[in-house]
Amino acid sequence: MALVRLQLHLSLLHFLPSDISPPGSVENVLDCFNSCLKNQECVSLIYDRYNKQCYAYPGRLEVPFWGSDTNADLDIYNTDRDGYGCPSHLGYNYNSTVNVCFKIHGDTYTSHNEAASTCVSEGGHLIRITSSAKDEFVSVILPKSSSIHTDGTCNVVGGWKYSNGDNVTYFRWMPNQPNSNCGNGWGKCLVTAVSGCNDIVCWYRLPFICEFDI
Repeated sequence: MALVRLQLHLSLLHFLPSDISPPGSVENVLDCFNSCLKNQECVSLIYDRYNKQCYAYPGRLEVPFWGSDTNADLDIYNTDRDGYGCPSHLGYNYNSTVNVCFKIHGDTYTSHNEAASTCVSEGGHLIRITSSAKDEFVSVILPKSSSIHTDGTCNVVGGWKYSNGDNVTYFRWMPNQPNSNCGNGWGKCLVTAVSGCNDIVCWYRLPFICEFDI
């Protein structure tokens, strides 16, 4: 995403969101923009002019204008990353809270590999559960089935990996899971349900959710 494609909306805020990440020190507002561009999950940014600090936020910030305690030292910028590039014509939807572009294949029961291939054919990948916030979001949008295929496979040598080669670092295992060593026996592919994630054989047929990177 190029800097020239940022749509800037300057406004003021009298408080910070309770779930905002700790700030980083910057020299000026352009440094704050650049840090947001390098963070794929950054949808909005807050620049503290007095303390020269930059906050990145993964959702769109709505600004309340009431009250007399408005902090005039805080500038807020919502970028065009809020849904920009999410292919709605392919059936994808956008959620600004976790900054994810997604498509639910709730009526399609298929293997993990076939589900992954379908997502790739649409320009995306199986949805990746990378944080507790995204885990909670997926739990809310799960189809009627109790489990779905999610991105993640394992082998004895490399451990759990996403399809792009990155290590899977977030797990919320169901009770008594995983039930085998990675790459051995039963579990080689990752599935997710409201109760947590599970390792299963890759041919097990389940619905799935695709994710499109924006």
